[in-house]
Amino acid sequence: RSVAARDDLEHAFRGLTPEQRAVVVLHHHLGYPLTEIAATLGIPVGAARSRLHYAVRHLRTVLDGDGRALATSKERPA
Repeated sequence: RSVAARDDLEHAFRGLTPEQRAVVVLHHHLGYPLTEIAATLGIPVGAARSRLHYAVRHLRTVLDGDGRALATSKERPA
C-alpha cells in the first residue's frame, strides 16, 4: 500500500513544472514560509503563493484520481 501511494505521489509530482516543484519542496518538505521561498528563488511572494496554489491543486486532483488532463497545473500568465 505505501509503495503504491509513493508511486502515485511521484507520478503526480512529475506533472508539476520545475518552478512548482521547487516551491512545493521548500514549503512542504523543508518548511520554509512563503516569504523565505520568494527570497530564496528571487521571485515575488505572490508568485511563490501562486506556484504553491496551482501545484497543490494539481497534486490533489491527480491523487484523488480525477483523471482530467490538467491545464491547471500550469501557472496562469500574470
